Amino acid sequence: MRIIRKDNKGEAITIAAFFVLFAAVAITFQIFEPTFLTWDSVTTMLKTGATTAIAALGLTFVIVVSHSDISFYMTSCFSSMFMAWLISLKIHPIIAVAGGLLMGFIWGGISGIAVGKFKLPDIISTIAIGSIAFGAAYVFSDGAFIYEEFHTSGIINLSEHRFLGITVSVWIMLVLYIIAYFALDRSKIGRWFYSTGANKRAAFFSGVRVNQVIIAAFIVSGVLAALAAIIYDAAQGQGNVKIGMNFLMPCFSAIYIGWSVFKKPCVIGTFFGALISTVITTGFTVMSIPYYYSDLTMAGVLILAIGLSKMQFKSKESDIAKPDDKAEGQVAQA
Repeated sequence: MRIIRKDNKGEAITIAAFFVLFAAVAITFQIFEPTFLTWDSVTTMLKTGATTAIAALGLTFVIVVSHSDISFYMTSCFSSMFMAWLISLKIHPIIAVAGGLLMGFIWGGISGIAVGKFKLPDIISTIAIGSIAFGAAYVFSDGAFIYEEFHTSGIINLSEHRFLGITVSVWIMLVLYIIAYFALDRSKIGRWFYSTGANKRAAFFSGVRVNQVIIAAFIVSGVLAALAAIIYDAAQGQGNVKIGMNFLMPCFSAIYIGWSVFKKPCVIGTFFGALISTVITTGFTVMSIPYYYSDLTMAGVLILAIGLSKMQFKSKESDIAKPDDKAEGQVAQA
């Protein structure tokens, strides 16, 4: 088997090109709107993008194990409404948030078990599970907003309170990304996730508990999507049954933009993908461009990013030498 050397120069060029593009986008919006890069505008932009970045971070774990989760944005609606319902009952905000995260854990676990243990098709099964969760979210208020106790309970501080001039939601996002970076890219646990995504059979024979890893990935996705929706509810000052419905495309866009730049789905890639997505959508908003142009642009960026990531994946796949028949026979006998 021949050894494949990593093309560090080519990767560095790609990353540099990404940052040049990012700078060009930011400068373009600054030219048309002089207040775009002011401190207040940047902190507001980070606050706006924090929820998408958190939800995308959870979804990254599922993408790393080579699966798709189409339920996370719908289950997040259930989790946030459960939290809002607890708030309306005058339950302490910490307990209410914990309850909402628990719901994200449960729904993520259900999706993970369906895909990891029972081997159901990930896209179809997660769509079904997400639809059940979204329908059940209406039970808490018959589809109406929940306002009771929101402005007196202190839950709004989860989004609005500032530390060193930056909102708590942004600090939460940064802490989560730092933890995820070391867990996924700098630990043995991360190698389990990546090996599962690369080749489940090989990972299993290497001692990785593949089913448990897949279930864990969906649980992380469910919990972080729930947290993102809860923070979004806190920002709006109400429980909104449709709060997470806008997460789907931005989260996938963030992951695949990062994948196209860093050659694999990863924490750093998702962070910068979420950042450039936020800059684009915010730029369209401050320039008073209709929202559907932003949707069209992000959809185009997503398709382009998916195409680039798949091209790179196939190129890498073709470079990997396959073991000869004798070696395959030895593996089969083992």
